[in-house]
Amino acid sequence: MKKALSILALSTTLAGPGFAHAAVTMPPVAVNLGVGTEGIGGGISTQLVPHTLNLNIGLSRFGHNFHFTADNANFSSHLRLGAIPIVLAWYPFHGNFSLNAGVYINQNQVSATATPDAGGIYTINGNRYTASQVGSMSGKTHFNQVAPYVGVGWGNPFDGGRWTFLANAGAMYEGNPQVRLSATGAASNPQLAADVAAAQRSVNSKLNFLNWWPVVTFGVAYRF
Repeated sequence: MKKALSILALSTTLAGPGFAHAAVTMPPVAVNLGVGTEGIGGGISTQLVPHTLNLNIGLSRFGHNFHFTADNANFSSHLRLGAIPIVLAWYPFHGNFSLNAGVYINQNQVSATATPDAGGIYTINGNRYTASQVGSMSGKTHFNQVAPYVGVGWGNPFDGGRWTFLANAGAMYEGNPQVRLSATGAASNPQLAADVAAAQRSVNSKLNFLNWWPVVTFGVAYRF
């Protein structure tokens, strides 16, 4: 019995370092910072298959104010860009070039508020209304929350030195954006309600180009 215990203890001692080493082995990790059409952001990457497959997860944000006109109605608008990309990067030639695919947790949003002219008059669908008739008129649109993404890239943070230049180009499919406009005075004014509906259709037609949102980013990565 004592001999068996001695052999077991010796085996555990010899195998222990190997098991301990295997238990703490972690895939390499890199962090990155960049700028692009989705704003300013950063992320983290890990290597799934050496020289072949990486997983990238990030976060980006940006905001921009602009003005536009739809059916003679003037709007002050705010475009909020935001996304959480979850993307696989495949390096078919085991170099810097990659084919990328994944999903973006899409947080892009457009909000708009109608503004009267200098005389306090709203022109909606060709008809004129006073500020007291319209009340407040605003709208907001959301895109598909989960947007498929495809693209290409350059740079592998797990090949070469600790610092790596990164570039990516692709597109995510956001779906058909739908703005819903409302005016507080429309409930008691059928003509205003019809004109607001016409303006809504016009605004939506102007946003069709946002179905596919281009994603172009440039940045640097640091491997730990």
